[in-house]
Amino acid sequence: MELNELLKEYDKIYESGQIPITQCRACGYKFHMPRTKCPKCGSANLTVIGYGEGTIYSYTIIERGLPARTIVVIVDFDGAKVKANYVGELNALRIGARVRVVRKDGNIYFTNY
Repeated sequence: MELNELLKEYDKIYESGQIPITQCRACGYKFHMPRTKCPKCGSANLTVIGYGEGTIYSYTIIERGLPARTIVVIVDFDGAKVKANYVGELNALRIGARVRVVRKDGNIYFTNY
């Protein structure tokens, strides 16, 4: 897949309110950052899949140095990890919790169900 084509596909998926994940058709490896070759096997046979929900893999709560408390989560989308801010309920925040993708002010965030 050419880089221009890949970036267009990423943009289309972001605009639909999902997270784009690239999957290698040769080895099945999944990753988030746009690349023209699989970082695991080197194949250029890639496809892009949109995900609307995932599972919290890790998180941190930042309460100092910023104007407001910020919660950063790493979400697992079938093996591919993506980092973004969490805007859901604090009492629902835990590793293993299911979250969904939301767009707010042109940015991607994660929230609880």
